[in-house]
Amino acid sequence: MKVVAHSLFVGAMTAWRAVAFATVAIALSLGQGLWAQGPLTLEAIALADSGNLSEAENVLNGALSGPESGDAMTWYVHAFVLKERYVEGGSQPASLQRTKALESLRECIRRDPQNRLEDWWRPLLLFLGEGYLLDVQVEIRNIAPGQPVVAEEYFSQYAAIQKDLNPRADTATEWVLMQQQLGETAMTEAKALEKAGAGPWFELGTHHYTLAAEQNHDQYRSLFNLAVHTYNQGVREFKTAEDDLDAIDTALENASRHWLRASEFLEAAIAKDDTQTEGFEALAIVSTALLNQDRIEWCKAHIQELEGH
Repeated sequence: MKVVAHSLFVGAMTAWRAVAFATVAIALSLGQGLWAQGPLTLEAIALADSGNLSEAENVLNGALSGPESGDAMTWYVHAFVLKERYVEGGSQPASLQRTKALESLRECIRRDPQNRLEDWWRPLLLFLGEGYLLDVQVEIRNIAPGQPVVAEEYFSQYAAIQKDLNPRADTATEWVLMQQQLGETAMTEAKALEKAGAGPWFELGTHHYTLAAEQNHDQYRSLFNLAVHTYNQGVREFKTAEDDLDAIDTALENASRHWLRASEFLEAAIAKDDTQTEGFEALAIVSTALLNQDRIEWCKAHIQELEGH
């Protein structure tokens, strides 16, 4: 049986990937009298505009330890300079510049209750959020048994930024997609290992697919994929003993437990959506392994009904 995988976070890091605020534009806006900018902040803007980001950061550190720390624009410029240093350093996930940029940007927002700077801080916040989303995608591929799930840590940062952008933002759907992808990555590794060493990867995949299935989004897909992988794990475990007559009875018993669990997942998936032929087809296959003729006939009847026979 085959699973159906959905791509995760399509469109992440869109046009904001190319965010590059011209610091000259900041200076021009300051000249319009909108902001009473302090001398250190103005100096930092000039330094950043000429590419001297490290010097600009040092000057801003001084500005933020004095009277200019009360100005939201100073915090914004600090966040911008740190973002530029983060990008200059290769956009590394563990970058302290990104972490500090986000802290400064949140302080800017806190000091800008009337959102007069929103046209500046919002694009920068979007850029940082989508950067975390890209890191989630990378860490999904790096998942391994017994290791921290770094993808979840980066997703938490992404979700928090979405709340900064919109307090009513709901990232539950994306969280489910991430768990599905984590589960699929682990299950794919289990399949690649075949008879030897698949167990830890299967357990890891089961954990993440179960987390996805517990949420009220795309439950059919989570349960269906989990069922297919559970059935396949049973097949793998049975095959480990197919050449050992002394162990075959125990292997069949262990495999049957997986097949029974797979049937339960499929029953639950069908309960969520009984319009999918694949669900009944998969349950018929599992029921064959379990020698459950009544359920096989039940599945066939539903398949014929769905196909209009």
